[in-house]
Amino acid sequence: MEHQKPVIYLFHGDDLLAIKEAIANLKSRLGDQATAELNYVVLDGRVASIEQLEIAGRSMPFLAERRMTVLNHPQAFMQHEESRQRVLALLEGIPDESAIILAEYKPLQTPKEKRERKIHWLQKWAASMGEKAFEREYSIPQLSGWIAKRARDQGGQFEPQAANRLSAMAGDDVQLVEQEIIKLLTYVNYERPVNEADVLALTAQQPEGFIFDFVDALGDRNRKKAINEFHRLLTDSDIQSIFGMIVRQFRLLVQSREILDQRGGEQEISKILGVHPFVGKKLAHQARRFSQAQLDAIFHRLLEIDAGLKTGKMSTDLSVDLLIAEIT
Repeated sequence: MEHQKPVIYLFHGDDLLAIKEAIANLKSRLGDQATAELNYVVLDGRVASIEQLEIAGRSMPFLAERRMTVLNHPQAFMQHEESRQRVLALLEGIPDESAIILAEYKPLQTPKEKRERKIHWLQKWAASMGEKAFEREYSIPQLSGWIAKRARDQGGQFEPQAANRLSAMAGDDVQLVEQEIIKLLTYVNYERPVNEADVLALTAQQPEGFIFDFVDALGDRNRKKAINEFHRLLTDSDIQSIFGMIVRQFRLLVQSREILDQRGGEQEISKILGVHPFVGKKLAHQARRFSQAQLDAIFHRLLEIDAGLKTGKMSTDLSVDLLIAEIT
């Protein structure tokens, strides 16, 4: 039996805006706004039940050709083998009049798994579904390049130095970066390219400098200082933001270590990762303090902590304190 449209959509990656835009595009095909809202359901895999997914997925559309259900954070929905098999069986039986979007707002594979070309089980399952499933990864390989493209898409322009500076100052939160892009383009009234001085004048510095101090302490295996730096971070930002910054920093360090092992240097790190030269220099310095195996293990441990946090099994600050103890 041929399927004209996929029934299952698997979207994943760290480009949150691109994923949300892809979902919005599919939603727009449901009809006018009123009709779309009647046939559109959003569930959170961290708190929803399988019964809720089944009801949403098997309900018939109302005054439309299709009904759409978005399941955010699907992996949290399938933590155990029993629930995984139950959910996958449910998804395989979804009728053609319905569509389920599985939206995972992070890469499905670790950097090491990508290097080894390992395929995530959810990707394997989607592939086994043939035309009934569609899978796409939305990633930001170079944040500065992404900033320049987003500016062009909105009818404006960023000078290369301005894009590099914004990527260094705004961090890895693409939604925050998007807001800064709009603010800066509005500031120049879309009449000239945004320059580095504009970014410095209008964009608030994120607490990345503290992150560098924190990772330096880890690299020195200085447990006391690492714990002090971590709790200093907590006084300026909420725990979820801090944890996200730690994950981002070690993702960059994993990539930086790989570049160094391939005889690259600070300039290559800055260019390939799309970060400011100052940040590239710090990343090179810090990456040399860890082996590739150590960085891969730390990054994998951070992902394990992230999964545990979503199930409510542990607190973030305690988890990071324990991780510091393990590393130092």
